[in-house]
Amino acid sequence: MKRLIFDVPRWHVFLHREARGLPPVEDNDSPHLKLEDELFDRLYAGGSEAVASDDKTDWKDWAEKLHSMCGDFPAFQRLTQECLSDTDASALAVEKLLESLKPHMRQSPDTVQPPTLRRAVTGACDKASAAIEAHREVSEGLAGVGFGTGTHTGGRRSGSQAQRLSLRLKRDERLRRIALLAGKLKRIALAKQKAKVRHGADEVTDVELGSNVSRLLPSEMMKLAHQKLRLPLLASLSEGKAMQYRLDGKESLGRGPLVVCLDKSGSMDGERDIWATAVALALLEVAQRQKRAFAMLAFDGVVKHEAIVNAGGQLPADALFVACTGGTNITGVIHRALEVIEEGNGAMKKADVVLVTDGGSDVSAGPAIKHRATELGVTILGLGIGVEAASLLPWCDEAHSVSRLDTADEAVAESVFTL
Repeated sequence: MKRLIFDVPRWHVFLHREARGLPPVEDNDSPHLKLEDELFDRLYAGGSEAVASDDKTDWKDWAEKLHSMCGDFPAFQRLTQECLSDTDASALAVEKLLESLKPHMRQSPDTVQPPTLRRAVTGACDKASAAIEAHREVSEGLAGVGFGTGTHTGGRRSGSQAQRLSLRLKRDERLRRIALLAGKLKRIALAKQKAKVRHGADEVTDVELGSNVSRLLPSEMMKLAHQKLRLPLLASLSEGKAMQYRLDGKESLGRGPLVVCLDKSGSMDGERDIWATAVALALLEVAQRQKRAFAMLAFDGVVKHEAIVNAGGQLPADALFVACTGGTNITGVIHRALEVIEEGNGAMKKADVVLVTDGGSDVSAGPAIKHRATELGVTILGLGIGVEAASLLPWCDEAHSVSRLDTADEAVAESVFTL
């Protein structure tokens, strides 16, 4: 499809317009839109095919000048590598590039000096790269959350999920901070899970034949000190027939579902709520990777929001926007968590419950709740924000006091993210 100076595949034009919520391609497309289509194609596909034309307009002159300059710029080449085959990144980069170059493109291309334009293009590429990095970081944090289709009444497109999310993040500082912190906590969670896998095989259960020098029996290691026995041992190692210990791990990954109880009382509003929500999203990531069901219960004096996510599903975005008001009833939310587990008809068996709260509650029913959880094979872990861990033990098998709200304490991370 001919644009200004390049022939752009119709599919690439469609991807560009769809990602940014722009009108579909038409015969009378503006020169500005055609230039954006070309820039998208260069970033998305790594290059475009030139079309011979004798027509001369300011927009074509601008296109030739920009494309020629971008082709020689290391910054633009790096940007292309960041965007290659990534529709959302390419669309976001085009938007940032034209946004930065717009003041210069209001002038005639002949009046803008090359050094000025080079600085502008370099700065535009840097801004585009920063925007892509920021978008990927928040997208990582909010992965697993469903934000709807994003179409308006009447069916008009409103852009890709990336664009819709970007617009929402601009308006909602709390959501942006949750996303950034959740991304950090997810990386911690995945590192803990990997360490758990490595740590799993550490119990000697038998003797076997193999070639792992670190697991050789002492009787085999002694052969290295004898000249006549050394070569036979090396031969056995090369053939995988040396005597060695067998190491096995009994720890199973992905035991059962995860049920997260988030305190939404008035005192949680602000930093505490952001941290608690980010922890919930990190646990959602763990559950999804291990194909475990996930439930999130938001509570104050009552359970005021529930969301159950089956393996492979998405957490409704509404779960992230429950207001913090009212008091705190820990017994009530744990009771409801156990009901959810029982109502799962075996699908929620051996669930882990994580309670995140900053308040106290009537402990009289705590022992009964705890006993019921034990009968169901449920483990309850408590995280107390600004409260002593001991205050949560009437309901919890294990509890920690949270001291940092910008990341996760080592003890908290070790307990929560290895469930």
